[in-house]
Amino acid sequence: MSVIWDTPADRKAEWRGAGAWLAGDTLVRGRFDAVTGFDAATGERSWEYVPPGRSSVCHSTADTARSVLVLVRDGDGASSPAKDKSCTSVVAIDMQDGHELWQARLSEPDPLRLQDSSVSAGGGVAVLLQQDQLRAVDVRTGKPRWKAALPKGCVPGRTAAAEHQIAAVLACGGEDNPWDKKVAEDAELHTAAFDPATGTLRWSTPLGGRRPIEHDASTDFLSADPVVVAASEHGDDAAYFSFGADGRPSPPIDFSGPYGKIHYLHSLGMAVADDRRLYAVHELPTLRSRDSRNHLTAFDLATGTPVWGGTPDDDRLDGDSGYRLLVQDGKLTVLTSHRKNPYRVRVLDPATGEQREVSDPPDSMDSADRIFTYRDRLIVARYDAYSTGRRPFTAYERR
Repeated sequence: MSVIWDTPADRKAEWRGAGAWLAGDTLVRGRFDAVTGFDAATGERSWEYVPPGRSSVCHSTADTARSVLVLVRDGDGASSPAKDKSCTSVVAIDMQDGHELWQARLSEPDPLRLQDSSVSAGGGVAVLLQQDQLRAVDVRTGKPRWKAALPKGCVPGRTAAAEHQIAAVLACGGEDNPWDKKVAEDAELHTAAFDPATGTLRWSTPLGGRRPIEHDASTDFLSADPVVVAASEHGDDAAYFSFGADGRPSPPIDFSGPYGKIHYLHSLGMAVADDRRLYAVHELPTLRSRDSRNHLTAFDLATGTPVWGGTPDDDRLDGDSGYRLLVQDGKLTVLTSHRKNPYRVRVLDPATGEQREVSDPPDSMDSADRIFTYRDRLIVARYDAYSTGRRPFTAYERR
């Protein structure tokens, strides 16, 4: 592999608002203080959006099919003490030219953990949390589209939007509420799916099935269609929960099993899902240093069992350590690392785990937070908040 283009190194960032997206021929890098667009063909910077005053970007999401980035920022404020630190201002940005499309307001998150990321975009809408309701607006115009039909006794939390489905985590029920709070102490988490065109409730079911999951558990969407949620009540004591098209729960995929251990902090960047399977990088069930690398396993979403991988002897990465994943167009692309080869790109057959091709980037390749494929190129994105002097994007071409 050879470098086709490289963006200049970036200055230090904070953790908020970080992310990277590919929309058509435009790459977008999100930071706490700016959002920047790059030409995917040349790597040249094409636009930059800077929030007004000293406001910071708290969260970003995108409907890449319609080239719209939706970000949440705090208040302006000329000085830190005067600054409104509540993340309630929503701004939609055209990803092709960086122009502002519309603005809206959110309700302040309450409770914080349940409603931390209170906006999502996809399927032509942006879903906003407003006054304990999920309201959708047209992602390009900001015009109101619908109010979700929430199940009775449920408070909405984080959402995820896909082309044909909106998914949400809800806090429902409970009787232990002596202080008359919005969410009862013994409320449990449910998962729900809505029609992106009308907001009609398609189904709602307890997240943990027969075992209730408390409303203050950590949750993250791995996928909205199918619905796959990573949930943890106690650190790495976690599981992926998935649901069929009718809301029927599938057996959970535990973060710990015969295959080893999946770390919750890595559960999104080192796992992907398609309509049938979940692909996850995990540590082996051994403490031997020679086996300290990360293996790759494919799990059947319908049964929760490994399809390939899943044992120390079933190594689909030829001794390398799995690092970043991308499943797209019938290919599973894996960025790996090893002592002798800093980084390597492997393309696997998602159905069988068989290796299709291997490419070696230059030794100077920096670490990656996300990978994209564009034409015949692999594009590496970097937005780690705690690194300095890193290039936002690098494009590589297979020789």
